[in-house]
Amino acid sequence: MTTSTLTARIFSIVMAAITGAAVGFVLTFTHRQYVVELGGIPIPLGLIAGLAIVAALLAGMRLAFGERIAPIAAAAGVILASAVLAFPGASGSVLVFDDPVGYAWAVGPTVVALVVIGWPAPRRRPRVVVPEARASRVDLG
Repeated sequence: MTTSTLTARIFSIVMAAITGAAVGFVLTFTHRQYVVELGGIPIPLGLIAGLAIVAALLAGMRLAFGERIAPIAAAAGVILASAVLAFPGASGSVLVFDDPVGYAWAVGPTVVALVVIGWPAPRRRPRVVVPEARASRVDLG
């Protein structure tokens, strides 16, 4: 591996972790928003959308990079950011409450990351090289 390839790889891993941390930071603030009632049952759309965004981020990185290291770095960023924000602040305020929605947000990104990163890579078919067929010359005259 050349130096420029190694530098590019390290840069992409660091950027994936920063992107994951930014996503985790924002989604920790928004996971409790947009609760709608359906038949008397509260549906947390912010939580559902947040988990879908995490899944899209990690799956997109998995498909774009073709390996697991960038999505692992992004997942680590999401999980670390949401874990740091789950602790009570200096004033005692909390962002992740001790309720089912909070537990789902605390565990959900980890489960999504395990599924996306652990999903087996598609098998690549070996290329079959077909020899060129030679056109036969037919002499009509």
